[in-house]
Amino acid sequence: MKNTMQEVAFAVWGGGLYASFLFVFTLAILWLNTLFKRMPPIRLHRQRRELAFVVDPPSRFWLPAPQNLWLASTAGLAVTASGFMGIIEIGEWLRGARESFPFGFLLMHVGGFAFFFVYPPLYDLICRVCKRERRTVLVPWEDVVAVCRFKPNLGPGAVTGFGWNFALLPPDPERPGYTLPGAGIIVGVGGLPGALAQWEYIRRFMEEGADAITPSAKEWGVEWYDAYVAREKAECERTNDSARWRRFRRKRLWEHARFAHWYTEYRMKHILPKAVPRDWLAEWSKPLPESQWAKPSQAVSELSEHLRAAYQRGEKFVEMGDIEKRFGVDVPKAPHASYPTLPFR
Repeated sequence: MKNTMQEVAFAVWGGGLYASFLFVFTLAILWLNTLFKRMPPIRLHRQRRELAFVVDPPSRFWLPAPQNLWLASTAGLAVTASGFMGIIEIGEWLRGARESFPFGFLLMHVGGFAFFFVYPPLYDLICRVCKRERRTVLVPWEDVVAVCRFKPNLGPGAVTGFGWNFALLPPDPERPGYTLPGAGIIVGVGGLPGALAQWEYIRRFMEEGADAITPSAKEWGVEWYDAYVAREKAECERTNDSARWRRFRRKRLWEHARFAHWYTEYRMKHILPKAVPRDWLAEWSKPLPESQWAKPSQAVSELSEHLRAAYQRGEKFVEMGDIEKRFGVDVPKAPHASYPTLPFR
């Protein structure tokens, strides 16, 4: 009886740990990889003064998309439950309590994993048969809309937290006040100043070029992480603070920091590029002779001059408010004309 209870306890603990690993693995790695590989890209062409957005088909589809969270959660639950029960069933089979090997749980386990690799190409095939492929829309730069959104998190009877999002969206010429379905990009920011800074970063690139912006810091990847650890170690050795170094190492180990930076680098190099076809907009992306560059409107040129002068006076964009009212420039509304479209795949 003692051996039997030990075997049961081992199976339960082993199955529980394995199920917990599978739950994190399927949602944090497999599902996110599926999401990143299908994330619609955006391409900016400052010489043409255009942005390329990927637009979803206009109507709903009876088949859920592979990146659907409910669908991925169901597959993850199947993998997690089958992993937990499979260990227990295999343990029963190994000690002779079962006559046959538990193939049912094994098939459920393998099938749950196969969902993340088989369902996406099958979904794309069905969409091609039903002629529901995504399209690329070329939107003039001065039509693009930037939005900052305050996002409170509501709990039972109270606000439990809040966040801010910055969005870059293409308007729908046929439906004023709406954006094109499934197009655009949304990123989390630290607040309204962060959203304004994101927008001004993009605006200065499109209006003034790459020399007008500061290159972003590369705070990801194994090389950056190793240099960061080396700097911290050198500082601890310089101050002879061994306790600080131990706290630093424990915290990094608890955060799985090296693995996180390695996997971020892996995703940047091998997962995210799969969201863009190799020949996507190859002709459109070529540089143009300066004589063929698109010219900004008079109102935009006037606003850019006012902003450059304000920067030279030491003013900050996040503190200027409505620059159209401040500088007395009336920007006419963009005409509502259909945008040129191209196939995405």
